[in-house]
Amino acid sequence: MIQVVILAGGLGTRLQSVAPNTPKAIVPVAGRAFVEHQFDLLRNCGLTRVLLCIGHFGEKIIAHVGDGSRFGMNVSYVQEDPRSLLGTGGALVNALPKIESEFVVMYGDSYLPVDYRDFVSKSRAQKRRAVMSVFRNSGLWDSSNTRVEGDRVVFYSKKSRPGECDFIDYGLTFFRREVIEGYRSQPLPLDMARIQGDLVARGEMGGVGGAGAVLRNRKAGRAGGIGCVAEQQKFQ
Repeated sequence: MIQVVILAGGLGTRLQSVAPNTPKAIVPVAGRAFVEHQFDLLRNCGLTRVLLCIGHFGEKIIAHVGDGSRFGMNVSYVQEDPRSLLGTGGALVNALPKIESEFVVMYGDSYLPVDYRDFVSKSRAQKRRAVMSVFRNSGLWDSSNTRVEGDRVVFYSKKSRPGECDFIDYGLTFFRREVIEGYRSQPLPLDMARIQGDLVARGEMGGVGGAGAVLRNRKAGRAGGIGCVAEQQKFQ
């Protein structure tokens, strides 16, 4: 099954008051490290090969997760200098030596209870260089930032105006390795949104909807804020 890349190198500044000196991946949620909940979701869909892109307190993630075998996973790592973080897109460029010909990427603070196998299958069927998971949000849970026509994303912007979009990116993207290779020489830090936006502008970004059928609250499904941890505990 496809390789999963988890971006877990961020500073986690919003969590420091409740989990000081702790990377978001191993913040306790419902009695377990957050990344263990992500592993459960992936393993239940048959995805067990994970590449963790780490930076801030990365050694603590390695100490907790190890090779992933005790969680039924096969985990490897790419480390970046926590004093000079590369951005989400830069982290993928940095990971190129270990990235496979196709992969899916998700954030280290995202809890996405979706059918990953279905997303991968539909993404491969589109035969595009990249495919974004999307949810018809209509400005309800967070600011909508995406427009979709058929199976193609035709607009994507984190700075979209109210009413300009009706979909939101769901935090799960399928990439072919060649896309990331094209950014080797780009200045850093590099945001993955830049890569996604470029693909959309060239008409090369597919879209797979329906992921939001089990979405509770996109912000609550992220471990990126103090209230998010409490909300996540309610989901268990």
